[in-house]
Amino acid sequence: MALRSSGNDARSFEKPCIAARSPLDRRQTFEPSPGNYPETGDDDFQGGIFGITIPDLDAFINRTGADVGYMGPESPTELGASNPGTGPYPAEMTTDPSLPDHTIYAPISAPNVTMPFIVWGNGACSTDGSLYQNFLLEIASHGYVIAADGPPGGLGDVMDGVFSRVSDMKASLDWVISGGASSYGDVDVERIAVAGQSCGGLEAMSTAYRDPRVKRILLFNIGVFQDEKRYLLDKIEIPFAWFVGGPGDLGYPSVEKDYEILKKRLPVLKANLDTGHGGTYAAENGGKFGTAAVAYLQWQFRGDARAKEVCLDPESEGSLVSENWTVESKNWC
Repeated sequence: MALRSSGNDARSFEKPCIAARSPLDRRQTFEPSPGNYPETGDDDFQGGIFGITIPDLDAFINRTGADVGYMGPESPTELGASNPGTGPYPAEMTTDPSLPDHTIYAPISAPNVTMPFIVWGNGACSTDGSLYQNFLLEIASHGYVIAADGPPGGLGDVMDGVFSRVSDMKASLDWVISGGASSYGDVDVERIAVAGQSCGGLEAMSTAYRDPRVKRILLFNIGVFQDEKRYLLDKIEIPFAWFVGGPGDLGYPSVEKDYEILKKRLPVLKANLDTGHGGTYAAENGGKFGTAAVAYLQWQFRGDARAKEVCLDPESEGSLVSENWTVESKNWC
């Protein structure tokens, strides 16, 4: 069943957030300590082993003085209509009975190109797979198949303790590896990325942890909040990319720490645009965050030299820097 929404669909415009105040103010089963590396990142808590409890998040906000409501000059001034994207393969949002409780974004007609696969986690670890539809439709229109946690509209409210889990992302991985996405075209299971915004990014890190099926990780407005968990990054051996909302972003301090550690051993890209934590996802075609994500993915998964220049060369036409991003990178050939 193909689902489409207009620019007046309130679900499209709900501002992403790190976590909602909920009854689940409880501790995780996992207790981090140096040398304690769980076999998987799928803990019993939203965000997995990289997740953070509400009390710990409150402590982080108080300690850093983060302004969780900050919106910078690059934040969208209006809410964008949902459309099939600007890429060569107009995309749609749909559901698939073979992957229940998820939302699929894919070209409407199977293109004559091999498509990478992306597993997406929503902000707040929400189960509403339509929250980022403008952004995800834009990516899909460039020849990608995406599975987002939760069906359109969600399975319940995070305020009632209904969250996505790492197991939801793992289900998407299992599905694509087993051939579940074949009806959308030629999907390359050797080109899989996990990605997510805010709490969904913590979930993405926990999914990539010790899982060789994942080849790239894209994190939006998020890093490892707790210093005592940062050692777990040792078990992720793939390139990292962060797209962040500048110093006013709740995730900014954590990303700065993660970048300094990971640049010593992995290819890394860190791009900041002054939006605050909400990014530009609700803008038409996902705004500048959508453009940046597509450029990075085209470079990484399709070897697009022009897209690489957009990401790394400040002087190139249409570069991220020319669009007011601040970019740092390390260890790329």
